[in-house]
Amino acid sequence: MTPKSKVSSSKSLFHKNMKGRGGTLPFLFIFTFLILVLTPLNSPNSQIFQTNPDSIPFAPAVNYSIGDCPISVFCADLDGDIDLDLAVANAMIDNVSVLKNNGDGTFQTKVDYGAGDAPYYIFCADLDGDGDLDLAVANTYSGSISILKNNGDGTFQAKVDYGAGLYPISVFCADLDGDTDLDLAVANYLSNNVSVLKNNGDGTFQTAVNYGAGAQPHSVFCADLDGDTDLDLAVANSYSNNVSVLKNNGDGTFQTKVDYGVGDLPRSVFCADLDGDTDLDLAVANAYSDNVSVLKNNGDGTFQTKVDYGVGYMSRSVFCADLDGDTDLDLAVANDYSDNVSVLKNNGDGTFQAKVDYGVGDGPGCVFCSDLDGDTDLDLAVANAESDNVSILINLTPHPLSAFLLLTPTAEDSLKNIIHFNWQHSIDPDQHDTVKYDLYLSRSTVFNPDSTIVYDSLQDTTFTDSLDLKLWCWKVKAYDKWGAVRWSNESWSFYVYLCGDCNGDGQLTVSDVVYEINFLFKGGIAPKPVVAGDVNCDGKETVSDVVYLINYLFKGGPKPCKDCP
Repeated sequence: MTPKSKVSSSKSLFHKNMKGRGGTLPFLFIFTFLILVLTPLNSPNSQIFQTNPDSIPFAPAVNYSIGDCPISVFCADLDGDIDLDLAVANAMIDNVSVLKNNGDGTFQTKVDYGAGDAPYYIFCADLDGDGDLDLAVANTYSGSISILKNNGDGTFQAKVDYGAGLYPISVFCADLDGDTDLDLAVANYLSNNVSVLKNNGDGTFQTAVNYGAGAQPHSVFCADLDGDTDLDLAVANSYSNNVSVLKNNGDGTFQTKVDYGVGDLPRSVFCADLDGDTDLDLAVANAYSDNVSVLKNNGDGTFQTKVDYGVGYMSRSVFCADLDGDTDLDLAVANDYSDNVSVLKNNGDGTFQAKVDYGVGDGPGCVFCSDLDGDTDLDLAVANAESDNVSILINLTPHPLSAFLLLTPTAEDSLKNIIHFNWQHSIDPDQHDTVKYDLYLSRSTVFNPDSTIVYDSLQDTTFTDSLDLKLWCWKVKAYDKWGAVRWSNESWSFYVYLCGDCNGDGQLTVSDVVYEINFLFKGGIAPKPVVAGDVNCDGKETVSDVVYLINYLFKGGPKPCKDCP
């Protein structure tokens, strides 16, 4: 196949042409480049919570307008404000769009920057070593990689182009030669090879050195596959239906490829530890067989026979990430002809559950998983080539609230009727959520519903109440708007009492004198709480307290030292 002329009047024709075996760009990405690894338009008619009870609760897609034929999306902090922005390659208008995050997973109107001819893949990384993230763009028709340096605020300088092979369709930025700066690996679709462009240390690059791959390589990923700390190459070859692994010699040069069979028309490869054994496995999206192939690593950079899992129609892009918060890595797959994303949850051992589909825009060709709204779980960004937009699907999985302690009152404290409750904050990982509290008060530790007082929807960690005398037990429940719940680590009990009320009847009478004498001299039951009998507040109960109480009751002496009206 030779490159077709772009038809500016028909994006659809251009994109549909790329859907056949000559095909569309790889759509693999990394979660971050250091881990090896705008106006809303419309929402689909899907429900927030899928009918499958085991599904991950993603909100319906919110779409943001991009340029003509957005074919690739990458999420990264481009303006240095900690949240993650969007960078998008627009194949039909030779530019890239940057959409800055408002901090909550909504995005500002796009700003466009010129790229090469037919930009198909975009990658964000610090290429010049100045701490901000630059853009690398694979331009298929111009046979080049465009580098756009960041000005430090999420705006970008004019592109500088570097030659690659014929029809470069995927680029990955990584330290391939071990000198700490980031080099480029490029899959060249029509020259059946991978180009490596070493970084001079300042974001400029040396002449490409080429290494043979399979037939029509469509996607490249850099990762330490053999456990020797340098980064190897995995390449999905669309016409030879295999993945080529090229091991690094340790200096950014590579050994001859070794091939492993996958599905029909592989378009995207992602390297990640899928089975939890610390080495990196392969996940490959196969467009014609409508499935994902998983190849487990033997631990030395060789791979077991593929295991296939069904996804949507014409799968184009696969991304591995922990989407359900259970620490293993799940699969997200963009399905071009199904107009959806399939999510396959990991069973924890590198095998996967049946897909659950989520609607997006028209012609999704690329999916990227990242925390876009700052709540610690991973959301989805999807580039839709036919509808000229990016779909954002926010992950609504409830987050565990942090543990918290009850502070005061604690057990057996000396208290008056007006009680000041105080407890620690429970922290919600979702910085945009609000934690509320319910305070439970009961006369027993059982907290029976019919005998428990509940003060609900408290937004502060303090509360004041006037309570009757006797024993009280209390605990606190924290919760957020998504239903995450955390109880206080303990329940405290305390007495509301009168100092000198030894028998606990709420009055100071001669009965209390008798009660205290029986306790001190005849082995009787102790006052509840015991400190109720310490009427002179000397820290101990003796005959002095009996005398003190008699003087108060019968001779006009001073009141007990505390808590008496």
